[in-house]
Amino acid sequence: MVRLIGQKAMNRVVSHDSETQSAVHKKTHEVGAKAEANLAEARGSTRWHKIHGPSGLTSTSTSFGDTDGFANLNAPNAMAIEFGHSPSGVFGPGGSLEHVETKAPRGLYILNRAAGIL
Repeated sequence: MVRLIGQKAMNRVVSHDSETQSAVHKKTHEVGAKAEANLAEARGSTRWHKIHGPSGLTSTSTSFGDTDGFANLNAPNAMAIEFGHSPSGVFGPGGSLEHVETKAPRGLYILNRAAGIL
């Protein structure tokens, strides 16, 4: 007789497997290293004007939960750096910078590019 366990139980078994955890840690560190390189590229490029200020104000890091790994962009407004300022509503009609005759800076997609999403 074969007894099958449910999907939730199987997910728990697989996610806590030592080989799976090793692969998660390896991939998380790879994405974190790519994110750090993307941030360094943004800092060194005259094309991007968003990454400035005191050293360490914007950084990348990796962190781990029980089963997951995370690549992080640490900054006072990380969402604006990653996705641009357009979604914030600061630029354009009704925004606090609506008087500025410029387009909202576009996103740098540091994490998205590191993860291979873009």
